[in-house]
Amino acid sequence: MSSSGESGLRTLDVTALFNPVDCQSLGIIRTTLSSMNTGDVLVISSNRFQKREIESWSRKFGHRLLSADDVDGRVVLRLEKGSR
Repeated sequence: MSSSGESGLRTLDVTALFNPVDCQSLGIIRTTLSSMNTGDVLVISSNRFQKREIESWSRKFGHRLLSADDVDGRVVLRLEKGSR
């Protein structure tokens, strides 16, 4: 997992954290978003399996998925932090 970014935009790589039992990548995403402001964008590198989990989780917690680009099994999602 790696994280970097500047004000309003952060990046996070969770590809190494996929475990369908404990969803550790969702916890890391939640923690990262908690330090961001509403409207900020988190760019997440994931795999195809994580993509489905992240999409569902983001809808449930009021974050907006701006894009999801799949290139050779690696998915880059742009997630805008919601107000919750």
